[in-house]
Amino acid sequence: MQPFPRALVDRSHTIVDANMALEVWASRQSEKLVGTPLANVLGVDPDELAAALATGNTGGIRLASSAHGYQETRSSVVIRAVRISGGHTIVAFDPELAAVGERTVALGRRESDRLQLLLAASVAFAKTRTEEELGELLSETARRAFNATACSVHTGEPGNYVLVAGENLLEAEWPEDARDERVQLGSVVTIQSPAEADVVAPGLGLSGVFERSGVSAIIGVPIIEDDVLYGAFACYFDQPRAFDDQAVPLAEALAQLAGQVLVRLRLEARLRRAAMLDEVTGLPNRRLFDENLQQTERAHTDQVAVLFVDLDGFKAINDTLGHAAGDTVLKEVAERLSRVFRQEDMIARYGGDEFIAALHVADTTDALELADRARAAIAEDFAGIPRELSITASVGIAITDDVAGQSIDHLIRLADQAMYAAKRGGGDQAVVYGNGR
Repeated sequence: MQPFPRALVDRSHTIVDANMALEVWASRQSEKLVGTPLANVLGVDPDELAAALATGNTGGIRLASSAHGYQETRSSVVIRAVRISGGHTIVAFDPELAAVGERTVALGRRESDRLQLLLAASVAFAKTRTEEELGELLSETARRAFNATACSVHTGEPGNYVLVAGENLLEAEWPEDARDERVQLGSVVTIQSPAEADVVAPGLGLSGVFERSGVSAIIGVPIIEDDVLYGAFACYFDQPRAFDDQAVPLAEALAQLAGQVLVRLRLEARLRRAAMLDEVTGLPNRRLFDENLQQTERAHTDQVAVLFVDLDGFKAINDTLGHAAGDTVLKEVAERLSRVFRQEDMIARYGGDEFIAALHVADTTDALELADRARAAIAEDFAGIPRELSITASVGIAITDDVAGQSIDHLIRLADQAMYAAKRGGGDQAVVYGNGR
């Protein structure tokens, strides 16, 4: 049996509780129905209602009704009343009100469909691994959920949101002199006609943008998590659209699911980056260096030289001035190496006072020249460091013309051995593995 509108009233026939079907029929939420005379909600004469309820007739009482909340229809109202303890009475509508029954069934079906959609979206969103992948899934899910013509997803940083998925049907017609102006969403916005667009965002001429773009309606939804705006998505309709009472809650729920996953993805990205960057120097660590070297692409005429750089005299800095001073020196060395080497070269902190670089070179002479430039840069004075605590560098070089066929670890070990040869030779020099210098 389908649920029918039902209210619990007190002795004065004022509503103290209401079921969902009555909320739908009256187009009011329960908290707004409570405290309201039942006669006002039913649109019946209060005296007739009181007389009818006083009879205790549970067989059904028909009362004439004025227009009520459900689609402003007029009909007679058949009620059934059952008295309970405490002076309260349960008043239920008769099944003769078929419109209410149909509306309630439709509501239940829509609610079930909505829950299934959100459950499926929650599972699918959780499986995404990138922000772009999440955007594509959100765009397609929202488009299908609202049966929209198109959907666009925009994410980024405050003031710099970019299209990451879907299609923005308004973009092509957006005024050039207003490219930097966008509707700032703090809550869900529904625009049911081009004329309504000018009310939402006056001064931008949105009604014309809508008409030229072939857009009749739009729903715009901010993606907010922990009071932070991460972006928005919008659904576009090429036909007039009247949004029902479930549109906004559904849009908010999709945005909330996407926002939670977006926060997780960004946190994971920061953690991955942090795990691959040296905390002191900001350079890549050995793990990232190895991955980059394995993926390197170069011209066939190039050779790859791995430079293993060890600081001479660094231990005295830590022992005399402390680790804070040592960290300052390491950071400065990283900056100097970054200036010496080219943008396409790879530099990393290998550990302790050791740095490593992979350079594209024409030949051994080229590699030695770059190594000597690096040594010269490191040998310059450091602010705040006494001259008697000077820093120089021992550099080991290993060169291959077949990086794809060489083990990366093997190449690094050769450069490491050359570096120790430079150390044994008194430091502050560069040695090429197998050359003795």
